[in-house]
Amino acid sequence: MNRNEVLVDTYNGVFSPALLRLYALTFLFYSANAFVQMILPLYSRSVGFGNDRIGIIVGTYLLVSMLLRPWAGLVVERIGITRILRFILMGHLCVLLLYVWQGNVPLIFIRGLQGAVAAFFSLVVQMTVMDLLSERDRTQGLSLYLLFGLLPSVMMPALGWIAWDQAGMNGFYAGLAVLGALTLISAYGTGRDTKRITVPTRSSEQKTRKHDITVSIQATLWNRHFILSSLVMISTTIGFGAITAFMALYVVQTGIGNAGVFFFIQSGVVVTTRFTLRKRLPSDGNWHSVYVGLLLVSITIGLALVAIAPYTGMTWVLYVGSIAIGYGIANMYPVLAAYLSIVLGQERRKIWMGLFISMSDLGTVIGSIILGMAADHVGYTSMFLISAGASLSIAILVAMSNRWMNAHH
Repeated sequence: MNRNEVLVDTYNGVFSPALLRLYALTFLFYSANAFVQMILPLYSRSVGFGNDRIGIIVGTYLLVSMLLRPWAGLVVERIGITRILRFILMGHLCVLLLYVWQGNVPLIFIRGLQGAVAAFFSLVVQMTVMDLLSERDRTQGLSLYLLFGLLPSVMMPALGWIAWDQAGMNGFYAGLAVLGALTLISAYGTGRDTKRITVPTRSSEQKTRKHDITVSIQATLWNRHFILSSLVMISTTIGFGAITAFMALYVVQTGIGNAGVFFFIQSGVVVTTRFTLRKRLPSDGNWHSVYVGLLLVSITIGLALVAIAPYTGMTWVLYVGSIAIGYGIANMYPVLAAYLSIVLGQERRKIWMGLFISMSDLGTVIGSIILGMAADHVGYTSMFLISAGASLSIAILVAMSNRWMNAHH
């Protein structure tokens, strides 16, 4: 069956039954990940792990995902969407079971497996959404996919905090059981939807291009637009990684605020901002150094407020910090992605996009692993100030970059 036949058979717009099943599956998949992300540092500390080990356990998820993401597309092409989706869902449920049996399985192994599953899931679902929609509605469909992927980060941290606070590991196990069962239910019918999507056969010309991947990667990595955009993205996600890995432990140690409320506010700002400002963000192919710099300053201010909140004794300082961080994170990725899509063109889009997402993951890994090690020596407050310093340093670089970025543009 060719692609046109698929569209005739399945296309009823972005709210067709097939797409609604995928949105629900996306929400539940990432809900389990966000639920684990909230409780894992608390559990790790309760069994005596230090910040360095906690950071490694938390960061392994994104590290593995970052390394596998560029090659996931080749695997999907060879195996097919339907078969790979079944393997992904089986792997996801196995990961949830391993968390229950984690006394016999190292947490770092479970987190690595979870990262591998997530790398393939995000790619497969995005490809499925694109194949089930016409070109006219793809952007809207992908936006809805991103929304349902973001909503768990709004809801699950607060629910995870409540589950841990009220029932400890029993609450954790109960939450995983509920999310696992709901995932199985939502997955019903997705195999039928994806079975009608065929992966196009690669021509001999396309096969030879696989040998040029290394050359394309090198050309992208040395491009000045990609270099500065990546530095900005890394500095943005360093603070995000530190916040994600250690906020729960931070509020327990300092006694100020509530981690669930913090993440709820931050993620709510991300979701709201992305939709309310999506038509106003710059997407003309010009390097907007002032706007990008202001976003970095917003993140810097947010991290600084998080660091000083315990000294002020005022919870609202912590929550204002979450708003500032959420605003910067929400706008940074779409602005930089839109800019790169124009200045780098279509030829290497898959290459640079995969690399750019990996750079974003790299920043989060640095924030959770490297800064986790630093926290053991300098404390959480200094760790957040280091993150703020990284954002501010790149903001200064961005302020001086206008002439360099627009040269020969």
